[in-house]
Amino acid sequence: MTKRPGLVVVGGGLAGLLLAAHAGERFGGLLNITVIERALPKAPEASLDTRATALSRGSKELLESWGFWGEVSASAKAIENIHVSRKSRFGSALLQDEPTQNEPMGWVVENALLQAALLERCDAAGLDVIEGHEVVNFMTTSDRPVLTLDDQRELVADLVIIADGAESSLRNQLGIGAKRHAPSQFAIAFNCETNGNDNGIAYERFTDEGPLAFLPLPSSVDKTLRYNVIWCAHRETQSRLLALDDHDFIDELQAMVGWRVGRVAKIGRRTGWPLSVVVSRELVRSRCLLLGNSAHSVHPVAGQGFNLSVRDVHRLITLLDAELLTDNPFDSVARLSDFERASVSDHEQTIAATTLLSGLFDTPQPVIDSMSSVVLSAMDILAPLRRGVANFGMGRRR
Repeated sequence: MTKRPGLVVVGGGLAGLLLAAHAGERFGGLLNITVIERALPKAPEASLDTRATALSRGSKELLESWGFWGEVSASAKAIENIHVSRKSRFGSALLQDEPTQNEPMGWVVENALLQAALLERCDAAGLDVIEGHEVVNFMTTSDRPVLTLDDQRELVADLVIIADGAESSLRNQLGIGAKRHAPSQFAIAFNCETNGNDNGIAYERFTDEGPLAFLPLPSSVDKTLRYNVIWCAHRETQSRLLALDDHDFIDELQAMVGWRVGRVAKIGRRTGWPLSVVVSRELVRSRCLLLGNSAHSVHPVAGQGFNLSVRDVHRLITLLDAELLTDNPFDSVARLSDFERASVSDHEQTIAATTLLSGLFDTPQPVIDSMSSVVLSAMDILAPLRRGVANFGMGRRR
């Protein structure tokens, strides 16, 4: 019996699990798939994870074609429109799709719930998920990559997918450098409840220190309106805000966003981190491919990070399709490099657009202030410009 090639996915985050689950279901007995993750969620309904993911329409179409959309949509909230404004400046815009399109612009799902759904699909596909361990040594000098775990187990792989995050240990062990851009912004993420109307609108509020985003979440059991919030600000402001008690924090949040979202009644646990854009200088080495934040970590404005990874998974599955038809799958760096060539343009365009958008409203100078207000007013008046920005957010690349 022919030995099945071994695919090892290092990193059980959203991108790694999506690839593993999709490959497991698509290729069945053609691949031995192993996922390695140090810490996986146990009870998503009680998770303290304050992060959520915005899914574009393009991502929904791919997930639907793969048979994943049913589980995702069950815990997702639709974004019907996006309201964009600039604090203390004139001009605002309501981004919406063509009247003929009877579908939301996007959806929001809490990370812990999405991760749990993907884990269930991995389990149903019979994948080997190694939880509670990490790779401590990674050798690529032999014919096959060899991964040593912290319990001294060794795994020999035919192909390794490196998906262990923006500060990837395996990327560093391979000697692959990364381009870094650190905006003068730090983020705070949390969930909140308000007494506003459930109108399916996401709010993007630009301030002198960075964007403030309110993404609608499914209502709670008592029908209370919930949002996932990401607040970007300078380091000093972030530190001060994190030190406030909930009451004072809500007062500052309300003053910043205004009353469009209603009165903020309650907030959950706050999580802070420094924002940085990290882009790997290479995506391919011998029998190794980079995926997710290991390949690209983008600014959260416009919520494009995971959507970019969904497109990468689509390109990777296409590559696996072709490789499994060869006599020696994954042995040619030249063939694996097709993935890099197919991905780099998408990565560059997405990173450039999100970096530009995050910085356009982040420079408190008269000329830039006037420009940002004009941009917002123009978006509200000029349908082609408004559609162009909306299409980017929905993941349309045509």
